[in-house]
Amino acid sequence: MKASVEWLKEYSDINIDTVKLGDILTMTGSKVETIEQKGNEIKNVVVGKILQIKKHQDSDHLVITQVDLGNEKVQIVTGANNIKEGDIVPIAKDGSSLPGGIKIKKGLLRGAESCGMMCSVGELGLDVLDYPGQIENGIMILDSKLEKELGKDIVEVLELKEDIIDFEITPNRPDCLSIEGLGREVAASIRKRV
Repeated sequence: MKASVEWLKEYSDINIDTVKLGDILTMTGSKVETIEQKGNEIKNVVVGKILQIKKHQDSDHLVITQVDLGNEKVQIVTGANNIKEGDIVPIAKDGSSLPGGIKIKKGLLRGAESCGMMCSVGELGLDVLDYPGQIENGIMILDSKLEKELGKDIVEVLELKEDIIDFEITPNRPDCLSIEGLGREVAASIRKRV
């Protein structure tokens, strides 16, 4: 049975690392199968606003964009055709990491400097079904209300950080077949009140 640590926090004051929590639960008899930590692979990706788009002089399909990251402005070259000036988008800055071990570095695309990459839903490791209105093969266009979040970490802004513990529930523990039951078990294991 899978349980989000956020759900379990509703039943006990969990203030320890999820991996350590998994070890404690295993030692107290609640077998932890796996721990999945979503959002940990996304590093140095921030909210940005497209200020300007102009055609790349040496390419038919590339454009050069100027993007505001709150405390800095960067130039990004992209082949995306679903963006327009004023759009709020996720920006993987130079030195960022994406799910699957992808590293983003500053470079030249057809002679134009590109200081990062605009990200799609898939490149962030997200499911397009969880984000209505997004397209599979295009840049993720964020809500315009997020303009006040320019430069902030996309993991925090979109609340992508989630730790999920997968428990093996044995036949003698029917009390752990609900989130409430697991929450009580966690509280007892870490010696906190429910």
